[in-house]
Amino acid sequence: MACETVVIGLNWVGDNVLALPTYKALQHRFRGEGGIAVAAPANVATLLETTGVFKQVVAWKRGTRQRIAALRAGGFRRAIILPNSFRAAAVTFAAGIEERWGYPTDWRRFLLTHPVARPETRGHQLDDYTGLLGALDATRVDGDIPDIKLPPSVHDRGRRRLLSIGLHLDRPVIGIHHGGLYGRAKHWGDASYVDVIKRLRTDGFDIVLLTSPREREQAERIATTCNGVPMVGHDGDVLELAATISQCAAVITNDSGPLHVATALAVPSVSI
Repeated sequence: MACETVVIGLNWVGDNVLALPTYKALQHRFRGEGGIAVAAPANVATLLETTGVFKQVVAWKRGTRQRIAALRAGGFRRAIILPNSFRAAAVTFAAGIEERWGYPTDWRRFLLTHPVARPETRGHQLDDYTGLLGALDATRVDGDIPDIKLPPSVHDRGRRRLLSIGLHLDRPVIGIHHGGLYGRAKHWGDASYVDVIKRLRTDGFDIVLLTSPREREQAERIATTCNGVPMVGHDGDVLELAATISQCAAVITNDSGPLHVATALAVPSVSI
């Protein structure tokens, strides 16, 4: 049975991880119609595919025309739009999807067939989509928190990746994520992370820098200052980043995507 419902996913890794309980509730709600598809950026889609939540994952790129074409090709009847941007609603409208559910934010009410009032007060991000779920008669399980169970092959991929960058895995590996694409307001500071890396190495730990293409230069500066630290994630492969995190004894990070991935993988983490 083909999916009738596509959920327009979030753009950021951490936001998608925090939305996992919402995705699960929607999958359960529409299981009688073949479940749900999710449309998300290609770098995030690889991680979402491993969760087993979705009947289909639509990986798309940044271009608006490409996103419209991908939705048209899916033949979806219903779109549930999690992002609050005008663009997220516009692509579902342009793709000719019959039902379009979402919050009427960013001047996009006229693009929605089913605008849903957004709660006036905001609580935890896990509850951001409570209004949408209620309107769709979908129930999120109380106490459900984001969790990801990677297949053994992906865990092994993380192990092989660490070995390939020079770590021998004969002592605990600590993942360090120094960045955060939201902006400098959430950054603890490169000098502070350099100090932590040097202290951890003195105490006998191995270190891997967790990064992304847009944070690569920052990671390279830290690595150089510390006389070399191996990096993972600078090629944009989020699934490989998650696989690497799964091999870490702990992760130290700013409030960022890798923090939420580590938490969902039950890897001890410290957020500064």
